[in-house]
Amino acid sequence: MYAYLAIISILSFLLIPFFIFKYIKNPYEWRQRLGFINVPRHSKKTIWFHAASVGEINALIPLIEKFIESNKSSFFVVISTMTTTGHERAKELAAKYPENIFPILIPLDISFAVKKALRKISPDVLVISETEIWPVLIHYANKYSAKILIINGRISHKTVKSYKRFWFIFKDTLKNIDAFGVQTNEDKRKFAELTDKAIDVTGNLKFALHLPDYDIEAIKSKWYLTSPFIITFGSSRPGEELLVAELYHFLKNKKIDFQIILAPRHLQRLDEIERLLSQNKVKFQKLSEVFSPAPLLLIDTMGELIKGYAVSDVVLVGGSFYDFSGHNPLEPAYFSKPIIMGPYYSSCKDSVAALSSAGAIQIVEREHLPGVILDLYDNPQKIIEMGMKAKKVMEQNGDALEKNLQMIQRFL
Repeated sequence: MYAYLAIISILSFLLIPFFIFKYIKNPYEWRQRLGFINVPRHSKKTIWFHAASVGEINALIPLIEKFIESNKSSFFVVISTMTTTGHERAKELAAKYPENIFPILIPLDISFAVKKALRKISPDVLVISETEIWPVLIHYANKYSAKILIINGRISHKTVKSYKRFWFIFKDTLKNIDAFGVQTNEDKRKFAELTDKAIDVTGNLKFALHLPDYDIEAIKSKWYLTSPFIITFGSSRPGEELLVAELYHFLKNKKIDFQIILAPRHLQRLDEIERLLSQNKVKFQKLSEVFSPAPLLLIDTMGELIKGYAVSDVVLVGGSFYDFSGHNPLEPAYFSKPIIMGPYYSSCKDSVAALSSAGAIQIVEREHLPGVILDLYDNPQKIIEMGMKAKKVMEQNGDALEKNLQMIQRFL
């Protein structure tokens, strides 16, 4: 581990000009990335929650809110995220609890930034969600006497192999973690290959989602959604926008009154997607410029996909019709929506399995997608029933919140 720290220190020294350049371009973000964090003064103990992005933060929010209800007089909460979108979601939560929560962007996993941040935050407990295992952060958090917990843990066979390959780094890292709370028995078995620490199956926090209670009619009005049949295609990846164009023409030829909401996974692809839609003669408007009902509404701003799920009749979850390992189907399930996915969903197979066994999701090969959508359009009762089953799955798995909270309480 010390050899790894030495290598990271040398590399970070060589990257100083890059850090300066990034800081000049975006001082708000890069002050925090480099560990310059101004935590508000308080006299409480500190618990630091970390999650990667907006999906992981959404899963943590009910847990954090429940934690604050029980511990707000004794604990101050710091929430870090890897992405700026996750940070914006954490800021929304902090606005509800300004005396109890401070959101930050996680510092780079280099000694200088991590040590500086840890001195400012001084966590008594560090709670890391899923597989955000940062060796330098965990090393120094342990050195500074913080208890370190993994909650909502999941790990793939590929990651297990990678950790074993770089065992000279991860051996000490995993030893410094005090306890593991994992999503499934399969995750427990895989983590047990790497550590002899206690591993509890505490369930998947993503089932305990707490998303905003939207005014559906207000969103529809603002977005000019007037059709009786609204389809949202969420988190589309390359190749999938062409499927949307084909679905658009299929439904148009069937004389169906429909609107499609298309939300790309990565907004830097917007120019490419706009060209593709235009070349395929798809009439669309961008959400930021919408002025009238459009057969296809292209989401071109961050943080709007959840609203798209909320107002839909049917949801298609992207990254699954081509091999991008799929994206989270639980957010549309929260809003009682029937869900369609392709056959590639390795990153969320447990969620898909739970929804599939309840009859709340259909797994569809891409060539059959138009026919499946038409079948749902012709069977509105099926739409309602699938949506109700999706919501029931969310409610049945809700005990994950209590199990994870109990695990954290043991280390306070």
